[in-house]
Amino acid sequence: MALLAVREKFAELSGRHDLVVDFAGEDYDDNGANFYLQNGQRMLDRKFTDRKRMAWYKEDISAGAYSLDFRYCKFIEEVWAKASGEGRYRLEKKSLAWMRNTYGDAYADQDQGMPVYFAEKVLNLGPDQVALTAATYETEFTGDAEELMLADTDHVLYTGILFMPPADTTYTISVKGKFDSPSLVDGADTLTTYWTERHPDALVLAGMWSLEGFGRNTAGQQDYLQMILDILNDVDAEEAENESTGILQLGG
Repeated sequence: MALLAVREKFAELSGRHDLVVDFAGEDYDDNGANFYLQNGQRMLDRKFTDRKRMAWYKEDISAGAYSLDFRYCKFIEEVWAKASGEGRYRLEKKSLAWMRNTYGDAYADQDQGMPVYFAEKVLNLGPDQVALTAATYETEFTGDAEELMLADTDHVLYTGILFMPPADTTYTISVKGKFDSPSLVDGADTLTTYWTERHPDALVLAGMWSLEGFGRNTAGQQDYLQMILDILNDVDAEEAENESTGILQLGG
């Protein structure tokens, strides 16, 4: 199901026809429904870990590049690199402290080569400096800003990696990690996510769970949560059976 169909079913089953533009006229454009569906989808993402949440982020970087930033990543599992005509290889993970100590000068001034190491960056400044931009940060400090994403961008959505040495040619960097589901709040009617396609029943229930919570109906919210957990427990069991079958086949 695409988002539009999920939104229609949510408005129908919740009785909140006001959360779409004109339910009676079969106009199911968003009028607040996406907010509750998005809150519900975030809850499902938090409570359920499955292989469909693992994904790749891939981007070509040019010679001299030493970092990469990308959105909606929960955690990074692996980072790989591949140059044209060369085999792919996995970068070795290091702590940010190790990277800063080992490459103590400006990152852009390091000798270029084949990237070998990566570390997760700390992208943001603290509350007193969070509004600094590329044009204003030097009013407070003049160096060591290379890891930051400043307020010129929507930096709170991003995760970043620093890799060393800086690339000596074009590489495809592939980051494997767990990512949030695509946002439903501003999503097109045709948007699909794992939840809209595989478990739209759980997503509709999660939207109703969110609606009950904002209405301060804790008993109703718990009823919806139990229904959701019943679905997720079955999905967990299927995932576990699938994984154990693969292990047994390999072991045999």
